[in-house]
Order: sequence, then C-alpha cells, then structure tokens
Amino acid sequence: MLYTGSRHYLHSLQIYGRVPANRVYCVSHQTMTTNITTCPLFSFGVLADVQYADIPNRLNFAKTSMRYYRNSIKLVHQAALTWNQDSHKPSFAVHLGDLIDGFNNREGKANSEKALRNILTEFDKFDGPVHHILGNHDFYNFTRKELWDSRLNTTQLTGKVNVEDTTTSRNPTNPPENECGCSNKLYYKFNPHPDFCFVVLDTYDISGCSHLQQCPRYEEALKILCAVNKNTGYELNSPTGLEGKERRYVLYNGGVGKEQLQWLRNVLEEATRKQQTVFILDHIPIFGATDQCLLWNYEEVLETLGEFDCVAAVLSGHTHTYNYGEDTNGIRHIIFPGIVEATPGTNAFATIDVYSDYCDIRGYGQMPSFTLRYPRWNKTMGKVCTDSTKETSVQATS
Repeated sequence: MLYTGSRHYLHSLQIYGRVPANRVYCVSHQTMTTNITTCPLFSFGVLADVQYADIPNRLNFAKTSMRYYRNSIKLVHQAALTWNQDSHKPSFAVHLGDLIDGFNNREGKANSEKALRNILTEFDKFDGPVHHILGNHDFYNFTRKELWDSRLNTTQLTGKVNVEDTTTSRNPTNPPENECGCSNKLYYKFNPHPDFCFVVLDTYDISGCSHLQQCPRYEEALKILCAVNKNTGYELNSPTGLEGKERRYVLYNGGVGKEQLQWLRNVLEEATRKQQTVFILDHIPIFGATDQCLLWNYEEVLETLGEFDCVAAVLSGHTHTYNYGEDTNGIRHIIFPGIVEATPGTNAFATIDVYSDYCDIRGYGQMPSFTLRYPRWNKTMGKVCTDSTKETSVQATS
C-alpha cells in the first residue's frame, strides 16, 4: 500500500539531491529505500463530442465517417466508472462540447431535454464535478438563455459568479439581446490548485448558430460570415467555394468577441503575476485542426496567448479526430477524438495527471497516451525541450 509518508526520509533524499524538493511523493513502506513514485498534484478527466441521440448510426455531414449515436452513452458510462476506480482519481472532469446531437431537436424541445437528462445521468455516476464547454450541437438544441439556465452552465463551479446577473428581469433597453441570453457570459476560469488556472472559452461568443436571429450578435456574426462565404441558407455550413484558411468561415464555427478577448488577456496577466500554469479549454480549435474546423479569429487568440509564458496547453474538441500540434510560441494544442465516432468496442477519453512541470496524459481507446512538459518550465530551466511528448501512439501533426 502506498502512502505519503516518512517526512524525514524524503527530506534526507532532497538534501542529497536524489529527488527534487518541489514534488509530492508516495512512499512504499515495504520498499522504503527503493520505491518512490511521484504523486500528481491533482488529476482530471477529459472527453469530447459525445453527441448522444437515440437514433441509428449514420454518416457525418461530409459522409466521411460513421457516428455511433446510441453507443456514445455507453462510453460515457465506462469513462465515469474508470475515473471513479482510478488510483489517481480525477478531482473533476471536462467535456469539451457537443453533449447531445442536433438531430434530437428535429422531434422538438421535449426530445432534446430527454436526451440531455439521459446523458447527464451517466455523467452523474462520476464522483466529482463536470465542467461543460458548449459546442455547436448544444446550440442546435437550446438557446443561449436556455443553456444558461440548464446544468450545462457550469460557471457556478468556480465557487463564485464571475458573470453579469441578467437572468432575473428583462432589460427594456435591449430586449432582443437579453431574450437571446448573450449578456450572460459562458466563459470563466477556475483554480483546482493554487499553482494552476483553467480557462474556459466561449468559442461561439460570435456565431450564427448560438444567437437568436433578432439578436445584434447574430447580425454581427452573419456579416463576418457572409463577407467570405458566399453560400446561402443551410449551405453556409459548407466550405464549398472557399480555399485554405477561408474554409473556417462556416456556420457551425464561431469566434471570440473583443470583450472576451480582453478578459482572457486580464486572466493571463493575473496568472503570470501568480506564477500559475494555465490550461485553456474550448470547443473550436485555434491551432492544429483542418481549415474548416478552426476558430474564425484564431489568429487573434493565438497572438493573445503568445504574449504570455504561462500557457501550457489548449484542449479542444469539434473535429472528432485526435491531433497534437505546437504553435510558434511553444504552446501545445491537443484535439480530442469524438466519443460519437469511437468504434464500438473502444473508447476515446483521457485521465490527465498534473505535476508541477509536466502532465501525464493517459489515453483510452482512440486517445493516445503521452507526457507533456510545460513550455514555461522549459524556459525557466534555461533550455528548450524539443521532445515534448513521449509514448505517443498517433503521429503528431500541426
């Protein structure tokens, strides 16, 4: 049995330089002198794009891959049980968006609500809080205000409200915006450990699929979208006629607004002052994805993140395919495979063990396992780590 113990023994090892002094250790009583394993500061679970629906399997929009809608709820069940039984049990979990599929809403709001209840029942089997990042399919089923009033609004998990309280009464000066719910900010931060800050971004802050048509932000999004994408109606979801990075201007993507971007900069400045390591959580990738799955203003967000040494990694979903990339500022971008496209008999989630200067990503099924070292610590140690991952079972690309 492992236990955190023998303070005098550990201290003697630290004095003679045999183990670093800035880590937490689990010491085996039976093999005190030979078996020391580093315990993580904390662990958390991650999965993405469950897109549950009680419908038969079918191909995706592009007809390139199969989606196993009914199977996805079983995989969430497996992930929850795995996390509960883990020796490094996650203190929280993160779902990176698209919890239920848009097909649910074709049979009306009641069907969407039923699907949401069913999939949340499986998440509830995990013995810890779950942070839900919102994706396009979540907005296909519910308005922004409905999501704010639902369990998918996890801003309250921060322990304090860091958003405007505009849900109690309608603002007569701007009724369309308030009815849409866009005054309620779905981006927030939380600190699972004093040395770490997790930032949740709303990548549908500016989007044509996340706001009511009478909302000014919907008009702003359509103006941005239609300036590049000349398709009309539902075909705005298609990148037909677009080339290169322009292919990101489709209706199922979105952007980060100026107010949120300034908030992000403020958060990173504070994290820098506190010498915290930062993880960014979002739905739409800002790097490493195919062109048609990138954030509209990914360049602005990358530039903002690049101003700070504190950002370790960005965790995203949306593409349904695993990818790993490193941008020019040394920030690592990990795109998680979609649960809905995990072949029956496998899975697609991870447990991440967080240490002071690196994290171990333990993947299951279609999610590979590897170790990621934080760029900030590489700079602090005065050297550049070119091999930022190890034991990666999928070729990393950018």
